[in-house]
Amino acid sequence: MLMNWEAIAAVASAFSSLAVVAAILVAVRQLRVGAAQVDHLRRATQLDGTMKLFALLTTPEQGEARHFIIEELADRCRADPVYRDELFNLRDIRAHREFEVGKLMEMIGIYVKHGLLDPEIVFDYWIPGNRQAWTIFQSLGIVAAHRSISPLMWENFEYLVDRYDRWFADHRPLPVHPESQNEVVADVPSA
Repeated sequence: MLMNWEAIAAVASAFSSLAVVAAILVAVRQLRVGAAQVDHLRRATQLDGTMKLFALLTTPEQGEARHFIIEELADRCRADPVYRDELFNLRDIRAHREFEVGKLMEMIGIYVKHGLLDPEIVFDYWIPGNRQAWTIFQSLGIVAAHRSISPLMWENFEYLVDRYDRWFADHRPLPVHPESQNEVVADVPSA
């Protein structure tokens, strides 16, 4: 019996090719499973970080500090030169609860900038007082005074506010006015 070595080599080559294709298919499947696991782990980690962030944002101290900034800080700076000096020159910042808001916004800005927190989630839960705090810090000259001491002071808070403003412009809900709702109803034909 004569063996055709070329035929045997061709069959072996075909089996080898099939084995390679099968290995590739298994590897692709494993990559997909691995990618899904990594994505799940990333989302779980982001959820944990987001929950901790929301817990920090909603502490009584943060609420009181935001309220102080919005309602009292400008008057306090005008009426109390010692307070203003401490604030503007970064002296005894422990006595200034407004720094608690700034420090938290700096931290969140760093996390968002470096992809550790999803900006969509952060901004969907954004507390308007954070934006107001930044506006007040700027209008009172606090940001400029601090940047004269340290040029990068509050850069991440500013980054966060800028990103929020762009996000809000893209996601802003249309205003709802009772008058416009009546007009829409009036345009609907009756049955």
